[in-house]
Amino acid sequence: MEFWIWLSNALGAGSPRINDIVACFETAEHFYAEKKTGFRHVEFLTASEKQKLIDASLSDALRLKERTLDKGYRILTPDQKEYPNRLRNIYAMPAVLYIDGTLAGLDDNVAITLVGARKCSDYGRTVAADLGRGLARMGAVVITGMARGIDGAAHEAALLAGGSTVAVLGCGLDIVYPPEHMTLRRETPKRGAVISEFPLGAKPEGFHFPIRNRLMSALSLGVVVVEGELSSGSLITANYALEQGKDVFAVPGSVLSGLSKGPFRLLQAGAIPVSCAGDILEEYRYRYAAKIDWRVPVEQNEREKPSAESRLKKADLAQPVVPIRKKRDLPPECDENIREIYEVLSEIPINADEIAARTQKNPAEVLTALSELEIMGYISANAGKRFCIC
Repeated sequence: MEFWIWLSNALGAGSPRINDIVACFETAEHFYAEKKTGFRHVEFLTASEKQKLIDASLSDALRLKERTLDKGYRILTPDQKEYPNRLRNIYAMPAVLYIDGTLAGLDDNVAITLVGARKCSDYGRTVAADLGRGLARMGAVVITGMARGIDGAAHEAALLAGGSTVAVLGCGLDIVYPPEHMTLRRETPKRGAVISEFPLGAKPEGFHFPIRNRLMSALSLGVVVVEGELSSGSLITANYALEQGKDVFAVPGSVLSGLSKGPFRLLQAGAIPVSCAGDILEEYRYRYAAKIDWRVPVEQNEREKPSAESRLKKADLAQPVVPIRKKRDLPPECDENIREIYEVLSEIPINADEIAARTQKNPAEVLTALSELEIMGYISANAGKRFCIC
């Protein structure tokens, strides 16, 4: 276990190298044996990654392991049977999951992720609570980031309905963020889990949240975007869901509201429209027949729903939110730093924090490289400081 913690400490949460290491070495302990040669024979590592691994201390990992277990938390790593299968084949699988509660049985259940704006409207808050409550009553596990706004409303409603919930944090388990969600933080492990890829003491830094979003989508069967502007982190989660082959749902809203622009864009791209929990669970009626309870109160399940013919075809979800563009080769004179950053960019706009998280580079390096790529005409900047290839 401590070898996985060492690996996570060295490369950081969200490192795509974990998949390569598991594929080549199977376990972190086998990989650790390469340290004596300075990882000279590990070709997929960059020079900076090798140095980070050399500098990282196994004794620090042991101390973190002991501190975590002493607090009553659990630690899951890829070599354990309890490690969620839904995380094993995703981009940048987590080397370590710190858990308060249990994820037992999650792989066999209908789990739905609800996301949306922190500064949401009254309409969004009401819909989020309605969906969280309805999903919980019908037997689904509700997953959120336990953030302010949409997440909090959905999470609280699901708990009050007696449902099972999972909160995926962007900080260490010992930090309650936001502080007003102390009750949610305390109650969630009793019928579910609070999980994090970040170690004890890790603060809720801005770049942590794009990293954790991929776990929110991966653990679920589908992601529901309730509200969010085009620059919202909710769309990052939706894009991860598309990449992972998950279902994407969106709640229609007012065309006059900026908070409806995110869901509207997803609906244009083929997301499934949602008005109640039944709209979501209808997608899993047959695959998970034994897991869904359709005997729910009228107000939760008997609203008028769009006919099957009127729904956008599910196959259309494979289409990205923006038109596909072919990535061009960079000039030979471009340095490794620029190439690594360009490698993670696609036709889907992402912000600088997410780029920093994926490449394990500091924000200053990322912004410098992005500026050069933009000047060279290889990428374009979008609203909300989000970048994509052009």
